[in-house]
Amino acid sequence: MNLRKTLAALAVALLAGAIGWMAVRASDHDDGETDRKSRSLNLTDLYVFRENDQDSGAAAGNLVFIMNTNPRSVARQQYYFSTNARYEFHMTQRASGTAPVTGAADVTLRFEFDAPDGSNQQAMTLTAIRNGSTVKTTTKVGGGSILTTPITAAPVTSMVDLGGSTVKVFAGLREDPFFFDVEQFFKIRADWRAAAPGAGTVVPRDLDTAVDFAKGYNVNAIVVSVPVAFLANGTGATTFDVWETISVPQ
Repeated sequence: MNLRKTLAALAVALLAGAIGWMAVRASDHDDGETDRKSRSLNLTDLYVFRENDQDSGAAAGNLVFIMNTNPRSVARQQYYFSTNARYEFHMTQRASGTAPVTGAADVTLRFEFDAPDGSNQQAMTLTAIRNGSTVKTTTKVGGGSILTTPITAAPVTSMVDLGGSTVKVFAGLREDPFFFDVEQFFKIRADWRAAAPGAGTVVPRDLDTAVDFAKGYNVNAIVVSVPVAFLANGTGATTFDVWETISVPQ
């Protein structure tokens, strides 16, 4: 099976059947919609951070990964994850921030979604591939399917046992956190092009007057909190290069 991939990447230093050839296409937050690629296959942003840096009550040692997709989703409208795609976080394990960059996908966290049910929820499968070994689950701790949160419900976080480690998962619609003053961006670009090779005079607006193009729009978000020890998988890695992809059969 061949796969077509949309890719977004982020390099982070955080202390603490076979598949055939793939064509890689970069994502730039919003690629629009075409006959070959629906909006549910558009990547937007990738965020990675230590959970206790954002939540002082959280236990130390977990990394949070956020993948946002389906940009410019209209408010109060239900959108779904593709049932034909693999949504994946990829990681390279590194001993330190100065260790050589290999680009190897030592760890992959894969999310796959079933068709929505009558409550607008999608059951999901979570797969972890670590150094060639695979663990997979479709159930949460205590039993029951791992489900997305429909737009009409409060956010649901599922606790999942993945290879003996507890992983926290959320998937559903959230307001787009991306901030982009599109109007001013195009004014700056036109001004600096006209002034080339010299410098233009139009500059970004300050936060009090900038207009956030993404405000009021939603994204389909996948959020997962994973113990660093699970990602290191006995290698002693303390630093991870992270990127994300969406793959579909081609």
